[in-house]
Amino acid sequence: MADFMELLAPGGNPSAAMAALDAGADAVYCGLQKFNARERSENFTAGELSRFITYAHKNGRKVYVTFNTLLKESELKEASSEMARLALMRPDAVIVQDPGAALMIRDYFPELTLHASTQMGFHNSAGLAFARDFGFKRVILERQVTLEEIRAMRRKVPDVELELFVHGALCCCLSGSCLFSSYLGGWSGNRGKCKQPCRRQYFRDGADFEHARGEFIFSPDDLCALELIRDFRQTGVCSLKIEGRLRRADYVGKVVRAYRTVLDAPESDYKEALKEAQEILRSVNTRKYSLGFYTESSMKKLVRLDPVGGSGKPCGEVERSVPGGFEALMYGRLHVGDTIRVQKEADSSDSFNATVLYLEKDRKKVMKVLAGERCFIRSDKKPLRGSLIYRTGESSMDYTSRLEKLPQMKHLLDLKIFLNGTVLKVEAASQVYTKPLSLQSAQKRPLDAETVRKEFSSSASEIYDAGLIHAEVEGEWFMPSSVLKELRREFYAWAETHLDKEYRKGQILAALRKFRDEYTPSVKIPAVMADYTAPGSEYILEPFVPEGKLDSLREKINVLIRQGVRVFRLTHLFQFALFPEEVRKQVLLKTQNPLPVCNSRSVLACMQAGASGCQLSVELGENDCENVLEYASLPLEYYAYGRPGIFTTRAQLPYWKRFSDIKENYFRMEREGELTVLYPDEVLQRETPQGFSSFTDLRHAGEQEEKSTVFNADREWA
Repeated sequence: MADFMELLAPGGNPSAAMAALDAGADAVYCGLQKFNARERSENFTAGELSRFITYAHKNGRKVYVTFNTLLKESELKEASSEMARLALMRPDAVIVQDPGAALMIRDYFPELTLHASTQMGFHNSAGLAFARDFGFKRVILERQVTLEEIRAMRRKVPDVELELFVHGALCCCLSGSCLFSSYLGGWSGNRGKCKQPCRRQYFRDGADFEHARGEFIFSPDDLCALELIRDFRQTGVCSLKIEGRLRRADYVGKVVRAYRTVLDAPESDYKEALKEAQEILRSVNTRKYSLGFYTESSMKKLVRLDPVGGSGKPCGEVERSVPGGFEALMYGRLHVGDTIRVQKEADSSDSFNATVLYLEKDRKKVMKVLAGERCFIRSDKKPLRGSLIYRTGESSMDYTSRLEKLPQMKHLLDLKIFLNGTVLKVEAASQVYTKPLSLQSAQKRPLDAETVRKEFSSSASEIYDAGLIHAEVEGEWFMPSSVLKELRREFYAWAETHLDKEYRKGQILAALRKFRDEYTPSVKIPAVMADYTAPGSEYILEPFVPEGKLDSLREKINVLIRQGVRVFRLTHLFQFALFPEEVRKQVLLKTQNPLPVCNSRSVLACMQAGASGCQLSVELGENDCENVLEYASLPLEYYAYGRPGIFTTRAQLPYWKRFSDIKENYFRMEREGELTVLYPDEVLQRETPQGFSSFTDLRHAGEQEEKSTVFNADREWA
């Protein structure tokens, strides 16, 4: 059982991040302007992030930075510069999706702690083992795992931290494998640019678009796992994550406060705390709540066909539209700065969202109105009489002045401390500070390394803040706390006059230069992989294998090897863990979509894991693929013909064999075991560029279909 569970909140901008800390979050996750999966949010500038990290650390909180998008080959140099910048800032961890980005951080910037993004899609104990062995400290689990599956995988791999999403909007597709948005226009959800096609209406094949009512067959309810907190604690989960980097500060603050209420409540007050938290959440804008994928029953009813989305808390009704706005009778409080949604019916097409910028009561300008009062709301919209007004967000504290006063980051100083009865030695910035000691043996409570580490973590220096600290105490010695404090003061006074404050920067710049020097085109382009031949010569592993089916897959692999299969195509990173070293000597491993290999560093990561060749992601444009070829360390393959799945879910969806969106893009749906998979109506057909082997996939396509698409081959991958 976890004694402490971290409450991790979203910081889509500095104000939301500050609101999260004010409300009691133990940690915040946020992103810079590029290379994060929420590029539509405001995000942080480098200066804002460095100051916020300093502020959070001074207050005993943590900051995790999202670097969780797939990278193109042409972006690797810029990405390495961003990694170097983060290494200087030293957040508590970096959240990563791209295997190549993870490899770069691990090999060149090891001072950065790695967390595996939910976009990596780890969902079983084999995935946890792969992540641990790669160097990830924590795995943010795939959202489509059940509570029972988490318990089982935790028992098998207890030595990697587990983080779970517990609140907020849910993606209907398995994490990191959605190509839906990318297919409809090149806007990749794996690169932070998702256009959310799962929230749109769809029509059955043959529908009359002018008269038929579309249905929301991919739009899941929101997640609220307050009632599962005790289960998560017993399972050993270390971090509870709130979704919402596109959310305002008021939303973030309220949700954090709700979860803080339950987390801090003693067992005897749990039920009352749960009621209090649920009452707090009633004032935030959300869709209908669910337990997400954590229970089988919730998974079956997660998607409803008719909801447009959340409407917020009802607070008034439109009485009539007038020049410049509309008049309303209020059911509840409304304040200037609140956000509202005005709609006539649940599925009304003339609904709209707005921020309240001006209010009048009795023809006088006011800042707020209360229940039972009539008011005028300025608007350029003309809502229908009887339209309901929902408050979707509240005006919140203006953090501008506080943000401007955040402290500048000091130079971080990593320390190695050794202490015994006769000497204190502190190694820092390649120099050693030595202080003679004369200590007496301890009769009770001897000085320990953790006490020393905590003391030296507070610098009180104008130049330095403590970075990573390793402390060792040899022997059992008595030392008054006042003496330890004085030793710490003396060391930092010495450091200010003797150490090079640019030492760490020099180390990080040297690591950056090392990457640039080693990032060179392949001296010898390897021979291409043999083309896909007869069925049975190779075996393609399924990308999603829940914990309960993992042992069966291991046995199946052994049977296939005994039957003579020698080539296995891996569609997920967890599958590398299914082939121990002695087995790899008997087989060839190749990667295949949907495992996303988008750049040469990802190729290298797969090679180090045991792959003999890689198939590049179907999302890549042709130019992107050719860029990878120049730097690749393995033979590369091009998906030339087939019908790749663009959306896969465990949610129970209505089975529509063929359907379309309002723009008449057609799709096919297939049941594959417990999964539902979406395929494009058109087959993907592209010319294989020179230097690649060609892959033809006939599992879901005929040999020569008439309707075809090149997907992203002829355009820039967004």
